[in-house]
Amino acid sequence: MSERRQYSRAEWISAGVFFVIVMGFIAWNWPSSSDYDYSSSADSESSPDYGYSSSPDGESSSDSDGQELPEQSNDSEVKAPAGGLAVTASRFTEWPFTVSAGVLRCEGGAVTFEPPGGPRYAVNGTAKGAGYAAITPIWADDETLGYGLKVDISEVLDEGLSLC
Repeated sequence: MSERRQYSRAEWISAGVFFVIVMGFIAWNWPSSSDYDYSSSADSESSPDYGYSSSPDGESSSDSDGQELPEQSNDSEVKAPAGGLAVTASRFTEWPFTVSAGVLRCEGGAVTFEPPGGPRYAVNGTAKGAGYAAITPIWADDETLGYGLKVDISEVLDEGLSLC
């Protein structure tokens, strides 16, 4: 049976310095909330076009495929087109969005959320990989946690996955 190796003081110090350098590098390169571009819109070249358009007065229109945007009534209720689920803050324990309502969909494991008159946003990585816009612009900050951390979106994701 072999004896355990004893590390010298210099080895421990070197390991500690290496750890601090690595953690400093990670912290320096970690994205902050100011790194995100919140000015993107449905007309942006970086956002995919899903055939939806919105008139300047905020009314939604349909495209040539006959797909319709959700209609918003005065009391922030959303009517879902076929294949989607209309959701509002009252349906969940904690509402993770800065908009009051929208349509939740799941197509092939890709969960998306579409606010009234807006583009479809990716709720999970599968949807992000499919080309849907990042949900960051409408994802609410968690005021209790601070530091730009976001409200837990898992309840909405689970509801969306149940639609698959």
